[in-house]
Amino acid sequence: MDSGDSVRGISLAQRIAGRMGRRAAANDAIAVTPLPVVDALVALAALCGRESSAEMLVAALPAADGALDPRHAPFALARAGLEANWSARRAAAVAIADVPLLAPLAHGGCVVIEAVEPAGGLRVRDAGGTRSVAARDLDPLLAGEMLSCGHVDPANGDAAAEAGELAQRNPRLWLLGSFLGERRMLAQLVMAAVLLNLCALAIPLYMRAIYDRVVPNLAIESLWALSAGVVLVLLFEFGFKHVRQSYVDAVGVRVGHAVQHRAMASFLRARNARTQSSGGLMTALRDVEGLSLLVPQAVVTFLVDLPFFALYLALIALIGGWAVAAPVVGAAALAIVGIVCNYAVKLSGRRSSKLMQARQDLAVDVADGIATIKANQAEGHFLQRWDVVSDHLAMSGKATRKWNELPGSMAGLLVQMVTVLVIVIGVFQIKAGVMTTGALVAATMLTGRAMVPVSAAIGLASKAYQSLAQFAGLAAIIALPAERQVSDPAVRRARVRGDFRLADVGVVHPGAAAPSLSGITLSIAPGEKVALIGKSGSGKTTLLHLLAGLAEAQSGLLTIDGHAAAHYATAQLRRGLVYSAQDATLFDATIWENILLGMDEPDEEVVEAAIRASGLDGFVSRTVEGYCRRVGPRGSRLSGGQRQSVLLARALVRDPQVLLLDEPTASMDVGSEQAVIRGLREATRDRTLIVATHRLALLDMVDRVIWLDDGRVTADRPRDEVVAMLKAPRAKVA
Repeated sequence: MDSGDSVRGISLAQRIAGRMGRRAAANDAIAVTPLPVVDALVALAALCGRESSAEMLVAALPAADGALDPRHAPFALARAGLEANWSARRAAAVAIADVPLLAPLAHGGCVVIEAVEPAGGLRVRDAGGTRSVAARDLDPLLAGEMLSCGHVDPANGDAAAEAGELAQRNPRLWLLGSFLGERRMLAQLVMAAVLLNLCALAIPLYMRAIYDRVVPNLAIESLWALSAGVVLVLLFEFGFKHVRQSYVDAVGVRVGHAVQHRAMASFLRARNARTQSSGGLMTALRDVEGLSLLVPQAVVTFLVDLPFFALYLALIALIGGWAVAAPVVGAAALAIVGIVCNYAVKLSGRRSSKLMQARQDLAVDVADGIATIKANQAEGHFLQRWDVVSDHLAMSGKATRKWNELPGSMAGLLVQMVTVLVIVIGVFQIKAGVMTTGALVAATMLTGRAMVPVSAAIGLASKAYQSLAQFAGLAAIIALPAERQVSDPAVRRARVRGDFRLADVGVVHPGAAAPSLSGITLSIAPGEKVALIGKSGSGKTTLLHLLAGLAEAQSGLLTIDGHAAAHYATAQLRRGLVYSAQDATLFDATIWENILLGMDEPDEEVVEAAIRASGLDGFVSRTVEGYCRRVGPRGSRLSGGQRQSVLLARALVRDPQVLLLDEPTASMDVGSEQAVIRGLREATRDRTLIVATHRLALLDMVDRVIWLDDGRVTADRPRDEVVAMLKAPRAKVA
């Protein structure tokens, strides 16, 4: 979905919300039962010849209980090999060539228009089935836009994928395209700016006429006529100012939303998002709306205001002769000051941006690790680090503010000096008889007005220089390489069974001196129970990350169910394969929300089995709030064992065919661990289980043990043989 589609998706969502109240009464005119958006997308794909499941279309998209934000619909259909676009349509204007169409309803939900019937009828599918509806009766219920789809261009590919590749390859060009998607509004903005600048000519010309015509002749009737006209122009000018600002805000906010959405989506879908710092993400997303407002302001300033500066100069030369030299010299001086200051702002802005990112990273570290800091009496250490970063940031900010404020103060000084110079030249012009008093007044006022766009241009350039560091961070986020979003046709409908085969696989983390995994060759059959053991740093977690699609092999081959791992869309892979990390995050929400994390509530049997197997019911039943209890930031209101129970329940409630666990009982007591082992043994009876552990007790529920050391497999044997080796004195691996 390109930038225009993104903004149109936001616009559609806003329009739907805005029309809910106004059109709710229209439901009485016709019996239409809304379809959930996800169900409508499945039906639309089927009508286009692409049978797809809801699970496949909306995996890893924000869909809950069948609801999906309209801006994500083209992404969902792209997974079925369909290209979709939003466009403004009325039901009465739908032609045979347009169908099928997805039509959102103003009060929520949508319908699918399947066919056009004679006499203005439409065959519509809603939650109650398929029925014929008159187009004139359907129109009042609709939100105003419809989604059409067709097969992807076999030669040029998917336009949405192409737009995504453009955003990654050249984020700056993509951002420019986001604004070009608002061409109509930008054109209206330019027109408002032109009219506003024309209105600015009224007062100088009015003053010239008063001094040269009205005052010498005491023409009172002319005074009233001219005054009435100029008051009318001033009212129009007031209106145009508000219209201009409203268009600037509208374009900036709409594009800002689209950019924020793209940036966060890029971060969430990135292959290496785990390597990005929180400070870098916060810096990139800081004040995106302000950054987006710069472009429409710059369009008006450089395409309208500065050309009008030339018009003002021509008018000053026409009525004031050599008086035009004053604003020319003033503008040149102001431009020189602006160039010097902007260069200084650029340098200091880079430094401030890095310091701000460092301070944000430090704040996150302190907030997350406050218990560790207190336990180790490290408050002074972190306070010192904070003071050092804050001091440098304050000094850098002081320098940035100084250079930022200098163009403004210089602009005020130069405008006053230019005014003085115009008056001096004008007096000599009047003495020479080539200029009147009214012309001098008009030239003085025009000079002040002419300097405004020059000053505004310098100010915008300064803001742009300040924003370069933020924009570079934003571009880096948008350009992150994404995980695969669409599976190969051979595996698109397949459910992951857990048949893993690794042949001479190696993994090297960026910046690491040695590979985390090297020469790994092994196979794991569907339904097999395997434990990964070894000392810390031996590669257990990296191997789990590799199997879960969270890490990529730099050498060798990994296949899943006979297909290369790269052939699977990550969303499809993780539907049947769930990885639970030892340090997985709990969010500041309720226990129940932490378990589901936005997924639709599963069947009661699945929930009960997950809770029982994780041992979660053991402590939740003793609390007053139950599953509505808030866990605090990163689970701070729970004990270590309770946090692990919640994490385990989160993994099991997804009912995976393959379960990858990293130290699932490391923080549990012996009794809780035994209960969890019994629960896991029951929950994974016919499923693949791979668990990394240091706990000997967990080996009771596996059949096979893989021993890793320095990223290599040193033993791969049945459990009983390895347990005997571990219990023997000075256990060695042959």
